Amino acid sequence: MTKQIKALIKLELCNLYGLNVLRFSHDKRVRGRSVLMIAIWAFLLLLLAVYTGMLSYGLIFMGLEEVVPAYLVVLSSIFPFLLNILTAGTMLFRQEGYDMLCSLPTARGVIVLSRFARLYVEHLLLTLAVLLPGLAVYLWDVRPEPICCLFFFLGIWFVPFLPMTAAAFLGTLVAGLASRMRHKSLAVSGLTILVVFAVLYGSSRLAAVEGTITEEMLKELSTWVFALLGKVYPPAVWFGRAVREGDVAWWLLYMGSSSLALLAAAALVTLCFHSIYQRLYGNLARHDYRMGRLQESSVLAALCKREFRRYFSSSVYVSNTIIGPVMGCILSGVLLAAGTEVLEGALPTAVSFEWPDLIPFFLAAVFGMMPTTAVTISMEGKYWWLIKSLPLPFRTVLNAKLLMNLLLAAPFYLAAELLTVLALRPAPLELFWLLLVPLLFLVFSSVYGLAINLHFPVFDWENEVTVVKQSVSSMLGGLGGLVAAILCVAAVAVSPEGYTDWVKAGLCVLLLVLTGWLYRRSCRYTGGEFGN
Repeated sequence: MTKQIKALIKLELCNLYGLNVLRFSHDKRVRGRSVLMIAIWAFLLLLLAVYTGMLSYGLIFMGLEEVVPAYLVVLSSIFPFLLNILTAGTMLFRQEGYDMLCSLPTARGVIVLSRFARLYVEHLLLTLAVLLPGLAVYLWDVRPEPICCLFFFLGIWFVPFLPMTAAAFLGTLVAGLASRMRHKSLAVSGLTILVVFAVLYGSSRLAAVEGTITEEMLKELSTWVFALLGKVYPPAVWFGRAVREGDVAWWLLYMGSSSLALLAAAALVTLCFHSIYQRLYGNLARHDYRMGRLQESSVLAALCKREFRRYFSSSVYVSNTIIGPVMGCILSGVLLAAGTEVLEGALPTAVSFEWPDLIPFFLAAVFGMMPTTAVTISMEGKYWWLIKSLPLPFRTVLNAKLLMNLLLAAPFYLAAELLTVLALRPAPLELFWLLLVPLLFLVFSSVYGLAINLHFPVFDWENEVTVVKQSVSSMLGGLGGLVAAILCVAAVAVSPEGYTDWVKAGLCVLLLVLTGWLYRRSCRYTGGEFGN
């Protein structure tokens, strides 16, 4: 049993974040992509470390050093939870390798333990990235007792337990509910998106507490912060008190509750493991097929239909790429219901602007996030050569992938535009920009994502999560439209009064030129480097 556990855990971790490819691959391009991926992760972790370090210093400067440990635990739990809530269920119940594992004399608990070990390592790495910088600042400035430091260092290893348990529980719940539905992948995607927005909505509701601060609370700010953290994440308060007071009882309460929650989640997944798998990936053979009327369609339409079938067959693909358009509709609905006041805190108060000038770029930023084209080439996997061997122009294949992304986002775009128009009642010129800017960014993000994925494809993946959330193309291609929209917002916000429309016109022309250039380069792609 022990040897089986070690072997499966080693298989789960051997190529975490592509490290095994970096170690043993002799292909310079593959190694270069792995190095670039690691560099991107390192940069993001560096930004996170700087943020948490400055946050700890700010709290200590305000005289709130008592709440720093609890605050760091909350942050180090929220970040991994939000990053893994979309993929925990897919990671636990992934289809690849299941048939082989079932044929081996391996207990269900061993398989579940190995997959929980991978989740734990991923959560732990993110936890350390958040905790260690803040901890260093806390230890340097506060100089706590040795017993407090001991509790802090020992407790770090238990911090990932609860967020990992919550993500695994929600993933199992979503997979279990979807397993009883006919269209399983769509059900998993829909339920996962509902869970994500429910979590985000619950977090936003906590902001209402800020409006209830009184003078008495300001006099006892530390107590008030502990009360707020207790509403968000009570175990963090237990951990914070254990570190602050050196109390063994609080530390044992935190450690015991975290361990029991993890064991309960592992037991639940073990009990439901095979039944959920059979319902998710089992097929019911039907013998009532009847030949219907054959229909002929164009090559582009046939390829586009194929893209849609491939898209909706993967829950992780859908749930990670549809959130942007859904958020665009939600943003427009909030504008209609609450007005522009809900966005006034998003920009510096020193910047002078009119909301109709910037809202088109806010919508563009949302619709530009994570287009399907950022990973559409990689999702072909080892069958990409079949697509390339078709007697078709390569341009037609790319057009089908672009068309699929545009058709997918079109209903959300129209709904968001309608809600925004009803909310703002714009003038004719403002309406023109409101319609044009998000549409241009939608096209640009699609073409940009496709160009990035052609440069950084991943065909030897074993799990779709690797492509959708952990590849270079998903990061660079998925954020291109968002970054471009943020830069345009800054340019419009600081433009002189009376020249805003000229600035927007120049940005639109620049975006069109860049989109055309990227599309032309992508169509001349030859499988290695871009054509001259």
